[in-house]
Amino acid sequence: MTLRAAAISLSLLATLPAGLSHAQSDDLPRLANGQPDLQGVWSNKTLTPLTRDRDLGETLVLSPEQVRAMEQNHASFIDAEFAPSDPDREAGAGAQAGDDGDTDDGYNEFWKEVGDRIQVINGEPRSSIIVDPPNGQIPFAEGVRLRRELPPGVSANDGPEGRPLAERCLLSFGNHSGPPMLPVMYNNNYQIVQNDDYVMIMAEMNHDARIIRLNDELRPEMNKWMGDSVGHWDGDTLVVTTTGFHPQQRVFGASQNLTVTERFERVSETEILYTFTLDDPSVYRQPWTGELMFNARPSDEKIFEYACHEGNYALPGVLAGARRAEAEAAMSASE
Repeated sequence: MTLRAAAISLSLLATLPAGLSHAQSDDLPRLANGQPDLQGVWSNKTLTPLTRDRDLGETLVLSPEQVRAMEQNHASFIDAEFAPSDPDREAGAGAQAGDDGDTDDGYNEFWKEVGDRIQVINGEPRSSIIVDPPNGQIPFAEGVRLRRELPPGVSANDGPEGRPLAERCLLSFGNHSGPPMLPVMYNNNYQIVQNDDYVMIMAEMNHDARIIRLNDELRPEMNKWMGDSVGHWDGDTLVVTTTGFHPQQRVFGASQNLTVTERFERVSETEILYTFTLDDPSVYRQPWTGELMFNARPSDEKIFEYACHEGNYALPGVLAGARRAEAEAAMSASE
């Protein structure tokens, strides 16, 4: 997006009823059973970060000037990323000089699809997805360990089991599949299918599919990827409670005591207001809550197959490098 395009988009933001504009209940799309119809393909990409810039303190709602600066700074960054490179520069010079590099980055901007707009909810441009605590930060308890815990006797480079879940194609990275379902640097699309008894949410990345049972009981004996989710309708809002996360899926450092409560409220033809709360007294000083807007994609737009790590040799390379390091250490010890 050019600076001119960013300025135009901001002017439209000021003149149109952007963000959350509650539809009358009679205007909501509904299934034959009367429940609001959440089905379709949705995107939650946004320029608004999960946690707030600490310099903003407890400022949740941004001024028009702040929105303009953030969106134009991002647009300028993208314009610079796509500017022609100097073919005569030395290898690595771009990354060191900060001009046209990304030579030390696994992905350049061509592959990414982050949001380019600050999200607007209730007519308010938001500085963070987190709305509570008021400072927009995750309220970790003192001394909490955020590192992923490995199975007993396993180190990170012993074998595939020690590597991160996304690297093993078991779950999407960045908590995209959730819960909570958060935007990452690409593949921020979801498809929702529902009937009288179930709601299925398929995340684009890894094709992770959550099956939410309606009007059922939680099954604490089950530890599943993305947890065990049950939902019910509170008026026109779908409320989903999830517990029983797989012990290797550490959601923002949480323990097996984590409970995630989500609320899906279709507020217009093109918007679902998504609210989530994480509660784990053993890890967080208090429950914390975020709000995120899911925006409808065009009706003819499909989610394409996600081929995780196809042709990617990083995993065997990492493990082979660890074996080589071990062999060199053993050789040095014997000398």
